Formats: sequence, structure tokens, C-alpha cells
Amino acid sequence: MKHFLPAFLFLISNFCFSQKYVLIDKRMALPISYTNIVTLEHSYKNLFAVEKEKIHQFIAEVEKIAVMLSDKNKAKPEAFDFYVGKTRFTGLKVPLSVEERLDVVLCSDFDGTKVNMHLSDAKSSNASNAFYVNTWLKYIKSNVR
Repeated sequence: MKHFLPAFLFLISNFCFSQKYVLIDKRMALPISYTNIVTLEHSYKNLFAVEKEKIHQFIAEVEKIAVMLSDKNKAKPEAFDFYVGKTRFTGLKVPLSVEERLDVVLCSDFDGTKVNMHLSDAKSSNASNAFYVNTWLKYIKSNVR
């Protein structure tokens, strides 16, 4: 009987699957949800997927982008391209006569489904983009468990 409990717990742990992905609403209207598989339906519902174990690293990188957008005196990089797990951050500096704007696109590729998000658009001012990014960060931080 004493060997039954550890064997039972071992079997249960092998058949329980944790959720692997965090689904973040791009419009900040729905609460954050978790799933085991990312589908095309999630993309149609304006949900952006991030790996659950990489969510804090993802938040840290988005915070860095928010600082780049907010700081007018700091020179912006010409371009950047890096990964956080399976999420790709691609950025490009767009020089205008008024200011150097930053265009940032996020792309996640999970289970054969690509989900894109324009985090910062060069059509809008850096201040406007910084406001959106900071609001999106507050939404994510308040909903992540």
C-alpha cells in the first residue's frame, strides 16, 4: 500500500498537461487566457500568443521598447531583430523631420500558426505609441498569474 501512493502520483503527473501558451488580447478587452495549442482562430480573435514560461522575459523586452519610445534624448537603434522564445521582435527606426519614430512588429510562430502584432506604428508619434505600449503592459501585468 505504501508503494501505491507514489506510483499513483507519478502516473497522474505524467497524464496532466499544463497549458503552454498565454493568449493576450491585442485590444485589451478580454482577460488573458491560457491554452495548449495556438490555432488560426486565436489570430482571428486578435489574440497574441506568448510561451507561458517566457512571459516575464517578454514583458521585460516590451518594457525596454516602451522606454525607447518615451525617451526623446536617447538615440534609437537603426534596426533590431531578436527572439524571446518563439516570439520575434523586429524594429526599424524611421527618421522624419519632426522625430525619429520607431516601428516595431511582433511575430509568434506556434504549432504552424503565425500571429503578428504591430506594437509600435511609425505613422503615430512616439508619445502615442509609448502610451499604447505602457497601457498594454499594465493590462498584461494585471492579468498574468
